[in-house]
Amino acid sequence: MTLGKYVLGLLRALRGHILGSHSRENRSNGISYDSYDCSVRAALAEQLFETHEKEQPLGTIGRSQLMLKIIEVGFPTERITAEYFHNLEHLLKAKKKRKVLGQVLFGIGSGRSGSTSLTALLGTVENSCCTHENPPLIFWKPEEEQVKFHMRRFKFLAEYFALVADVSHWWLNVLDAGFEHFPDSKVVGMYRDVNSCTKSFMRIKRYGRQSLNHWAPFGNGIWASHSWDPTYPTYSLPVNSERDPDGAKSEMIGRYIREYNARLMDLAKRHKSKVMLVQTEHMNEPAMQTRIFDFANATGCVSKVNLNVRSVTDGQSSKFIF
Repeated sequence: MTLGKYVLGLLRALRGHILGSHSRENRSNGISYDSYDCSVRAALAEQLFETHEKEQPLGTIGRSQLMLKIIEVGFPTERITAEYFHNLEHLLKAKKKRKVLGQVLFGIGSGRSGSTSLTALLGTVENSCCTHENPPLIFWKPEEEQVKFHMRRFKFLAEYFALVADVSHWWLNVLDAGFEHFPDSKVVGMYRDVNSCTKSFMRIKRYGRQSLNHWAPFGNGIWASHSWDPTYPTYSLPVNSERDPDGAKSEMIGRYIREYNARLMDLAKRHKSKVMLVQTEHMNEPAMQTRIFDFANATGCVSKVNLNVRSVTDGQSSKFIF
């Protein structure tokens, strides 16, 4: 079995531990616990660690990815965090450290805006470590443990790689910490036509009752809960939610994208030398890709990249977490 298939199979097994008493057809979407409760998530992570931690040997990518998958559905507890970095030290001990830290880059965007394609493009840079939504999740209202984990991870990897990047929607609320830890870091912000982006989200999150709506309050009784819900803003339910759940969800998603993109534009104005905005529709233009590489102080391969089209399969690939 390949590592990728193992990790995907493990993720399905881990999710099996946390599924509630939903009907069979909705089980792939719903969870029974409050994903906003960090103590519950921490307990879940510790339970999964006890069950699975011996499945991958020390000093392997498989062990790192196992720890990250556990943290993704759970929380970066002190013990699992220590185990992840202990393994990372063994994994990279044969690799020579750099004399100066590599370039740190944050890729941001609302989601469904080309983030996986940006990750793949940046990954063509020699001696780079570029990931997509690398766990742990960072909540829309960030938890200290989540941010500290990522800053430590960036610092560790930048000692070995010329370019270290992660592309995730959650970086929008953590850039102050990012700039503080890495004054020379850069940001590439992706934005897409709001209507197209909304429709893409709707396809991925499905339709009808018990589909996913990350922007609805927990326990709303209309949509299923998900472990990623806390990574998005929570909005009050529109008045038509019961009568027209799809129309209400579309309205909430559109609001999120507009507000996210507005903050992107403001960020670019305030940090002109540190932030580059890229419209999704122009991502595959060779000139745009060359600009991205120049901005990142790196040399990569100009190529056509269209990942996660009508799915999230590409972004869930094990090659995008490290």
